[in-house]
Amino acid sequence: MNRIAFIFVLLVSAAAVQADTMTLASGQVIKGRLTGFDERKFTFQDEDGLDVSEYPINIKSIIPSAPIKVTANFIRKQYEDAEFCGYENFNVRLTNGKAAIMERVIMLKELKVNRPGEPGKLKSSVKADAAQKIKTESTEPVAPPREWQRSGKWREMESNSPAIISQGEDVDIDNFLRKGFVNIVHFHYPKDLASVREGNYIEVLAAKPANKLVILKVVALDFKAPICDSLGIKSLPQFWFYDSRGRLVKKLTDRFTEGDIDGALKQARH
Repeated sequence: MNRIAFIFVLLVSAAAVQADTMTLASGQVIKGRLTGFDERKFTFQDEDGLDVSEYPINIKSIIPSAPIKVTANFIRKQYEDAEFCGYENFNVRLTNGKAAIMERVIMLKELKVNRPGEPGKLKSSVKADAAQKIKTESTEPVAPPREWQRSGKWREMESNSPAIISQGEDVDIDNFLRKGFVNIVHFHYPKDLASVREGNYIEVLAAKPANKLVILKVVALDFKAPICDSLGIKSLPQFWFYDSRGRLVKKLTDRFTEGDIDGALKQARH
């Protein structure tokens, strides 16, 4: 009986050792298994079978118990047969059997975990993408942009339109500006209601093509973020307005009501 109990303990210990580990920015450690990356979030299943979904900004690291077979789709690259080796400091580490690969998480569009018994590949052909688009359009008609309303509880809009150019790391903003458009750089502080509310407001404005407006989002959890230190940012949120030639013409750092935003936009258009 003691021998059976001993074997059972060994099996349980081995299972614990083989668990993937996700450490959140708060310090919480979650054991379980990585299940992928979609809708700008890493997905994870803990040891109790509960699904966990977190934005990269909220994750300190993901360490797999062993390299995981994945298909990774980045904005400019796709790795059909790679192994996920970890995530840390906003970098995704992979290997393709020949060399180590490191990509910024802001460039990651989708990560599919191909565990035994769970086959899956990203749609890579134009034909497959077109077929999926037709299916989506026929079954899920796109709703018109939401009208702006100040009342009610606020949460972040489910939208892929703002380009997240930084998760707190230092970047050269000028490299992301789109010429011919007014660009708003939103230094977003997710815990602040005003940042969420006014962020939603500018997204609604940008959803109207006639406005020729581009939103670039920088997500920062505090002033210790490298980009805040680099740009001398001491308050969050902030909204920076660039004209169509890429010149910074206005910063909203203390007040950012809808009226302030409209006024700054008018100034950026002149």
